[in-house]
Amino acid sequence: MSQGLEIRKQSGARLPGSTMKLQLKLALLLTLLPPARCVQPVGCRWGPFADWSECDGCSKTEVRTRHVETFAQFGGDPCSGEATQTQACVPTKSCPLEAGCGNRFRCTSGQCISPALVCNGDQDCEDGLDERGCSPDGSRSSCDLDKTPPNSDLVGKGYDILTGDLRAGVINTVSFGGQCRKVFSGDHKILYRLPQNILRYNFEVTVNDEESDESFESSWSYMQSIQSNALWGHDRRKFHKTVTESRAHRLIILKNKVELAQFQNTAPEYLTLAEGFWRALSSLPTTYDYAAYRQLFQTYGTHYFSEGSLGGEYQALLELTQHALATTSTTSREYERCWRKVKRRFLRKKVKTVCEKLTSSTAASYGTSMRNVPIKVDVVGGNPGLKRFLSILDLENPEENGRKYDDWASSVKDFPQIIEQKVRPLYELVKEVECAGLKKLHMKQALEEYLSAEHPCRCRPCHNNGRPLLLGSQCVCVCRLGTSGAACQSGAAVGEQPGVIHGSWSCWSSWVSCAGGQRRRTRTCTHPAPSKGGLHCVGPQEEQKQCEDADVQHLQMMEPQCFQLPVAPPKLCGRPPSLRNGLV
Repeated sequence: MSQGLEIRKQSGARLPGSTMKLQLKLALLLTLLPPARCVQPVGCRWGPFADWSECDGCSKTEVRTRHVETFAQFGGDPCSGEATQTQACVPTKSCPLEAGCGNRFRCTSGQCISPALVCNGDQDCEDGLDERGCSPDGSRSSCDLDKTPPNSDLVGKGYDILTGDLRAGVINTVSFGGQCRKVFSGDHKILYRLPQNILRYNFEVTVNDEESDESFESSWSYMQSIQSNALWGHDRRKFHKTVTESRAHRLIILKNKVELAQFQNTAPEYLTLAEGFWRALSSLPTTYDYAAYRQLFQTYGTHYFSEGSLGGEYQALLELTQHALATTSTTSREYERCWRKVKRRFLRKKVKTVCEKLTSSTAASYGTSMRNVPIKVDVVGGNPGLKRFLSILDLENPEENGRKYDDWASSVKDFPQIIEQKVRPLYELVKEVECAGLKKLHMKQALEEYLSAEHPCRCRPCHNNGRPLLLGSQCVCVCRLGTSGAACQSGAAVGEQPGVIHGSWSCWSSWVSCAGGQRRRTRTCTHPAPSKGGLHCVGPQEEQKQCEDADVQHLQMMEPQCFQLPVAPPKLCGRPPSLRNGLV
């Protein structure tokens, strides 16, 4: 019992009965209250720089990198400065791009193409060098068409699995390879020519105005839903782009999609690389150097597209605060019924009932009029200039809502983007360069290191089963309903017993040494560990993979020069013996 509530018995004096009872009640109340949690801000701290990379013979520069040792959290300062440093150097090796092409034609980039592609009317070198000085009569033209489908160059872009963003091109989408394959677009009423690297491209338009609508009780619930389908567990940054209000009690998501075309790229062994990406692969060091490979990932992404679809996608998100819903006494049943009417209004279907409680909640959340509902929109594809017209939903004018949406949907055919995709790791495209096998092995190792360095498991646990979200060098806690604060330390989670902690995985350990042809790594359910009936972690505690020793031994035999091993001279047949009587 605290000193201020201490019951004193001095000199036989007694406190009045009512006062004593009050003090006992206060003391009991203090013991039942959860202890106040003081959360100290955690400032970001860099780790030391690694060694400088091998000097690049082409750019005459070297790089070094560093990892974030401690991510900023709970309001701490983010890291300043860059993760990578570059400086000039004197190379000890020549630039591999200066090598010749033998009987093949050499593009300005240094990439070699077949002489059959020279002066065929197509720019098979990305800068068109193969068509300069050719006869202007077009007698050797391989096709009477050179217009490609709208934005078809996007299928050759690199893809960053951490951010979901497109990077520089990794697949050549300019060259036709001397082929004349055409595809008809019924929407545009014209024929298009397919680049060499696109195996299949179908114009099949589907407009799904009522694809799905979703409702979540909090930002935390929405984040859980996104992560359940995320690749590599790294889809959390996309969540932050959409949701910024961690206090939201109810999130409404309306999705509409316009699919224009479906594509499939050729198998990786037959793909022609983009010249810039090929140059970057040529310049990679033959010794493992994480800094050099990290720089390549940041320029060209971590993956490439194997197939997918182009079109447009519209996602509208409405956030309502717990306070706003409470002040309007909106029950869950009323809320769901009303939102179905909101959706029909958005799609120009008139309904008689006005959702007064929902619009009242919106007004309380955003401080707007009862009629116009401000919504956050995430628009992919379509005319960029139409995005701002889609950010206000007028509940009393569904025809106007529909007109704005139709304007955007109609523009998708001219401004398509990739909306559905299957991706493959970028190291599958390491080829056509010196020591390609060894560089492919190094890139595979670097990709694993790159992804693990940016994983939310490196954040500190949030209180009250909040989930950490990693943004750059800063960790942010997404709180459960009923909790708040930088660490979700205030309040109590709705629908859970106080003090319950659900388990979460630690980061994976390093791979242990090879044993029995296998390597393994482990993780533990201690970040935090479950307690007081909390849920245990879901997923494997151990992973195994084959050792690379056999691959390295094979590469040492096939590419000995890449390991600085002596190259045995080829065995040649000796002079044949003279034939008897000189007859053949």
